[in-house]
Amino acid sequence: MIRATDGSLQVRYGTRLFAECNAHFSSIINIQYYNDNIIAVGNNGVVVKINGQGTVTALWNSEIASNISPTLNAWGNIVFCSFAIFKGDLIICNGIDKPIIVDSNFLVTYLQDLATGSNLNVPVCRYVLATSEYLVMGGDPIYEDRLHISNNNTSGTWFGDAAPNDGTYIDLGSRVPGEDLIKGIGRFRDTVVVAFRETLLPGTLKVYNAGGDHVPTFDDAIEGHGSLSHRVIQPIGNDMLFCDVVGVPSVARALFTGAIKPDRLSQLVDPEIQKSVNKISTVAGLEDRTFAVYDLKGGQYMLFLPNDSESAYTTETRCFVFSYNKILKINAWAELRDWNFNSATRSALGRIFFGKGTQVYVYGEDNDPIYKDFEGDQETFSDDTTFTDNTGLYAVADTNDSGLPINFAWELAWADFSKRAHLKHSRYINFDTLGTARFTAQMFVDNIYIDPTWLGETFTDETDFTDGYGFASDNPPLSPALEMEFIGGDAPGYGADGYGEHWGSGRPTQDERLYAWPAKFKLAKIRTEGEAMGELKIVSATMLYNEGSIRR
Repeated sequence: MIRATDGSLQVRYGTRLFAECNAHFSSIINIQYYNDNIIAVGNNGVVVKINGQGTVTALWNSEIASNISPTLNAWGNIVFCSFAIFKGDLIICNGIDKPIIVDSNFLVTYLQDLATGSNLNVPVCRYVLATSEYLVMGGDPIYEDRLHISNNNTSGTWFGDAAPNDGTYIDLGSRVPGEDLIKGIGRFRDTVVVAFRETLLPGTLKVYNAGGDHVPTFDDAIEGHGSLSHRVIQPIGNDMLFCDVVGVPSVARALFTGAIKPDRLSQLVDPEIQKSVNKISTVAGLEDRTFAVYDLKGGQYMLFLPNDSESAYTTETRCFVFSYNKILKINAWAELRDWNFNSATRSALGRIFFGKGTQVYVYGEDNDPIYKDFEGDQETFSDDTTFTDNTGLYAVADTNDSGLPINFAWELAWADFSKRAHLKHSRYINFDTLGTARFTAQMFVDNIYIDPTWLGETFTDETDFTDGYGFASDNPPLSPALEMEFIGGDAPGYGADGYGEHWGSGRPTQDERLYAWPAKFKLAKIRTEGEAMGELKIVSATMLYNEGSIRR
């Protein structure tokens, strides 16, 4: 569940299949919105565009390259790419080949110096960024600490090309003792931020010496804050958010001095972020497979961390969402599960798109709500259930009736109601909700959370080890003292649903009636969970109780 824009607690939106690219490659590496289309780069180096109707057209492959020149080769197999939009053109780098440029007419060729037609001096890099009238590249496979800076207002002219040319490069390793590998490049207003593993190096471009040479300054190093990868860095107005091995920091300008100062925003969820980061055991996994996107409409930084270094063994890419608004003092974290996307981008209208395998999905929003996952791609069994790994059937019979339920769970911390030692007697409970989905409310008491009789998960034949114990599990059975099913406040009455999905079961939350909720406790935890195939927002939860003495 996630904090909605109206302040309620909402089951996250689902996803709908937008485009299928299996005719061009076997896996998407990265996607980028450009000029009313989505540009997708495949693992074989092929580049395609996807228009608003989901039609896929090849932009760059061996056939297109040979049509430009019989001796011109296209990209080969790649594992990473990054994008930058500079003066209306899209620049794509992969760290293996020379960068390519996509113009506004979707013509593709290698990035080159327009005066000579040569790309001899164009650097081969992994990371590219457009800022302050310059194109900046990092992640040079030979000079790992080198930052390349183009000629002013020119994307294809670099150090070594003919004059007029103020292109330059800077080796930054000596300014960051103990580190010489650039992990990513970010933009914070007019400042370029070069990220190492545990250090940030903010710099200022457009600084010139007496001879007119471009001499960018990198005078300050922020230690203790770095970045996992280039793809987790997101500029957000007056801040820049990213992720390191500890959690999610931000950088902003100090009010009076103008200096760049870091601020860690994820203290409450750092242990969970670290748990996910630790599952990625290789440097390549961290650099290539972690990514983030900023949902402009929802004001949410979405960080994706896979549960394995290799895509072949990744079963889930965990998403941590930070709802962030300084003016309204909103700082809310949520966790989105059951996804395995490997890339994301935001359109000009603020829509979020995800890439997974050969498919591109669109994420629901307030103006186009999607209440099920993978609509148009997967469907449930006839009883609305899925496989145990939360996937469905791929033979979609009816697109309009397709999609999988969204599993959700939300719980409060243990509460003592300001009287730790006093006994409490709960009497009634009620919820204010919107939507039509069902949910189950549970209450746990006095630190009894996991079922104390559970001895572990059994083998597939439901047998245990010889000592009577089973496997440890991330999802052990819980032991609530109370449990009751409710239904959203917009659900119709008994038998009034035209599709026959609300015949009984689920106490309505559309009025102010109270439901009996009897239990004795000193500590209590409230939890809600369910499987939604419709809207559900929880506005408030009210529990009425009597306070007793310190003795039971």
